Amino acid sequence: MRSRWYSFLVAGYVLVSCSPSEPQTGSQTNWIRSCEVSAECGVLSCICGACTRPCDDDDGCSDLEGASCVPATDPGAVAACGGEQYPSAGLCLQRCDNESCGDSATCVAGVCSPTVAPTAEVAIDVTVTFQTLVGFGASLAYVEDAIVAHPAKSELFDLMFEDSGIDVVRMRNRFEGDNAAELAATSEILAAAAERLGRAPTTFLTEGSPPAALKANGSRVCAGEVDTCTLVRLAGGEFDYPGLAEHWRASLQAHSEAGIAIDYLSIQNNPNFVPPESAPQDACHFLPIEGTEIVSVDGADVEVEYPGFSQALAAVRQALADLPDVPLIAAPEVSGVGALPDYAAALDPGSVDVLALHLYDMDPAAVDAGLLEDAATFAQEFERALFQTEMQANGFDTAVLMQSALTLGGVSTYLQNDFVASEAVEGGDPRALISLQADSFQAEATFHAIRHFARFTDPGWVRVDASVEVSDIRVSAWLSPDQEALTVVLLNAGTDEQSVKLDFTTAVAFQRSELTRTTFDGSERSVTLGALPSDDVVALPPHAMVTVALEN
Repeated sequence: MRSRWYSFLVAGYVLVSCSPSEPQTGSQTNWIRSCEVSAECGVLSCICGACTRPCDDDDGCSDLEGASCVPATDPGAVAACGGEQYPSAGLCLQRCDNESCGDSATCVAGVCSPTVAPTAEVAIDVTVTFQTLVGFGASLAYVEDAIVAHPAKSELFDLMFEDSGIDVVRMRNRFEGDNAAELAATSEILAAAAERLGRAPTTFLTEGSPPAALKANGSRVCAGEVDTCTLVRLAGGEFDYPGLAEHWRASLQAHSEAGIAIDYLSIQNNPNFVPPESAPQDACHFLPIEGTEIVSVDGADVEVEYPGFSQALAAVRQALADLPDVPLIAAPEVSGVGALPDYAAALDPGSVDVLALHLYDMDPAAVDAGLLEDAATFAQEFERALFQTEMQANGFDTAVLMQSALTLGGVSTYLQNDFVASEAVEGGDPRALISLQADSFQAEATFHAIRHFARFTDPGWVRVDASVEVSDIRVSAWLSPDQEALTVVLLNAGTDEQSVKLDFTTAVAFQRSELTRTTFDGSERSVTLGALPSDDVVALPPHAMVTVALEN
């Protein structure tokens, strides 16, 4: 146990003595020193890499000048132990504010911690710019009614928008022709978002399937019907593109009448996907261009004709052309990065405003950098921004995928699915941002992964160059349009502690700074650690995330 607790601090915020001699008590404030074993600490013990002792109350620290018994649950004690809670009531530590630690230590989450030798260096150059941010967000999916019916919905809205900083809301199209009243829940959620953000959120509308009347299998839901999970045909045998176009025109008009403005529209979610029989869900299969595909039906290979996504999109765009407010078109919203080139290449560039994809073919433990870089190159050649509009993963994996998609893929938007998991998901859903219970709710680790980006950036911010040579460290940096604020997001994807020095290769000067840390293997969740140390070194425990927010 002693060895384990040391490991969390050796490259982190180590509590330090200014003297290399035997620790002294009762006469000096430098009684705490870094250590590896307790034999180095005299009458004290080596805990979390520092000479100190467990305690139950302040009397247990009375012989240590300047010490108090800091509860093990206190953010300062947790930070001192690399994001984990030490198994005692408390630890003898020196409380501090930003001015009380002296030249050789720094105040971290209210506890004095030393200057730490860096293990890696991040070079940040604000003169080299990349994509402009549209925002971070999540999908309402199928829980709109549960959200607005929740007994603590006002507090839930606070968490969803004010605390998270999320500014993009992705919605499913619930409209089927005679159910406009069902849009009221979505309207209420968006109004709550606008109130808390101080501006209307960016909205993204999509659907997993057209209404049942427009489907060959007569249902929104598909369960392995690879030959009929697609668009219905008209009497003459042609696919009902006009019916799909009219459905979308009526849907946008219904949303407008409900007071819902749509910024981005995707006419079909996952057009390349047919769900298996074991996992039925809304779906409708399109090929990039109308044609045939060999599929297995009841064990036999069958040639099936499918509608073309490009023809469907052309029909919808034509039907929407004379509406007063036509959303920007996002397409093709394929389920994985690998499917993007085939579907996007079949589109008229003039018919698409944004390229959109999901990351379901991306393994967080082995991110395919080449595939993401190819998607970024394709988007540049297409002269369109790239959006990541749906993914499900736990907190740490979401952090890995976000950094990868933002830096390698150059995406301007990252959306999680789901925003909120209903109380029907027993024990909560670690892939959702928030899980509901009957009369309460809880933020999942995924909430904090996205918050590290969303809370400290806004739409219009630009990604600037940030590079590091240590492969386990992932970094992205974002500059505000007025250049008055800079946010650096760091992730340690490895299992070794890291201490990262921020090297601003161009002259930047900010008056205020704030560090926020989440340790996915520990207990820290969006904990404020205080200001950036004067040496610009940031501690990153294993599987931890730190956001450095700088502003004037």
